[in-house]
This record gives sequence, C-alpha cells and structure tokens, in this order.
Amino acid sequence: MSESIDRRYLGALKCVDRATGFLLRREIKIEPKQVRCFRNHSSIYVIEKVPGLEQYTHYFKPVPGDPATVSVAVNVQLSDPFNQYLPRRLQIDLPRDANPAHRKNNDSLFNPILVRLYASPNANLLANWSTVRVSVLRTGNNIPIPGALLRVVRSADDFVLSSGLSDQRGEALVIVPGIPITQFADEADGDDDDDEPAPVVVSDIPARIEVSLPANPVWPVDPDELEHNHSSNLKKSENLTLRTGRMEKRTIQLT
Repeated sequence: MSESIDRRYLGALKCVDRATGFLLRREIKIEPKQVRCFRNHSSIYVIEKVPGLEQYTHYFKPVPGDPATVSVAVNVQLSDPFNQYLPRRLQIDLPRDANPAHRKNNDSLFNPILVRLYASPNANLLANWSTVRVSVLRTGNNIPIPGALLRVVRSADDFVLSSGLSDQRGEALVIVPGIPITQFADEADGDDDDDEPAPVVVSDIPARIEVSLPANPVWPVDPDELEHNHSSNLKKSENLTLRTGRMEKRTIQLT
C-alpha cells in the first residue's frame, strides 16, 4: 500500500558573500529558534516553521488564503559561528507566493531570498584582493561607531565596487575583488603637460569611500536597509586609490 506525504515549506534563504557573490557553503546560525530552518544539500536554508503560519505547513491543498501573501513580517538574525562574517538582521515577508505560474516573481516561493553577508574585520583574505580597512570613530572622543555602511565607489563611473560594515568596535573591512593588475589608462589619467607622455597602462584605480550612518543604528544592523538609504544617510566621502593586493587603511571621524 502506497502512502502519500505532502509537506509545504514557507520559503528559502540563499546566503552569499557580499564582496564576491559566492554561495556560502558553511553553517550559518539563524535565530530565533522558533523560526525553524534546515540547510539542504545545495546549502540553501529552507524555512519549515514560523509561529502563526502553521496552516501553511499543515495543509497543502487548497492553499490557505489567510494571511495574504507577504503580509507577515518575520525578523531573524543570522550569524557566522566562525566570525568570518558579521551578524546581520533580516526581515522576511511571508507567506511567499506558492503559485507555480508566478515563479519568476521576486516574492515566489520557488525563488530563494538572497541574503548578503558582510565580511568581519578578521575575515580570511586572498593575496590578489584589494582591501580597505577603516576605523569609524566619533569626532572629539574617538568612541567607536558600529553599524556604519562603507561603500567603495569607482570614480570614473560612480560604480559601487563593494561595501562593508563597521562592527561594534567601529572596525570595518571592505573587500574589493577583481581589480585588474593593469588596465588601459583613460585620457584623464594623463598629465596636462604636453612634454610628458600619458601612461598607456595604469595600476591604480581612483575611487572613493562613502560612509553612511542612520540616526539610531541598532546592532546588528539590517544591511539591506542601510544600502537602500545610503544616499540619504551619507555622512562623509574620501578619495582613495585601489590596487591589486594592496590594503588601504583609513580612520574616519563622524560628528
């Protein structure tokens, strides 16, 4: 005699490295425990239980109509037991749309939610990465400022190369992979003096680091919210240059 067992899941989380975009195939702790998740063979965290949404796991057909799709905000915290990544908050809007016809939509149950984790200051580094270490302090008393967002932006086209977060000690690490060893110089890279020939190739990439901070940061932060509000919370910007394998160090003070 055959037996049919139906089980519905509420969604899935796909944890990636903010700098490289690589899928993290490591154990990530998700709290609170009332939000039950498990990691499958593809290193995707499947959400199987959330308080208040039991009807979505107990009943497969028909799909429950109450509450409405993505009407319940569930807040979780993710952390790395090995401290290679900073802890972060995440808001998950449930239940996800379970209609297979809508699987291409962002709120579809069949699309994992992309969760970017940001490197901690003691993260392992590769020799060919360009990196920026920043101490974010309060002007006057040098009190560390946690929860600041730091963006590295390429000067030539204002493209955001990478970003990082300051931890509870005010320390931040921004990893910028993919900086070429050399590249063809722009006309603007040449000298205005006609007697000096313009360089054909350059090793340094002009960039700037932008620091934004919300009015009342709460640790751990929700970096998605910080990224979204970066322009309105921008506090300071400083020029720098990037080079393969080189680490820039800065101390930035905010009022």
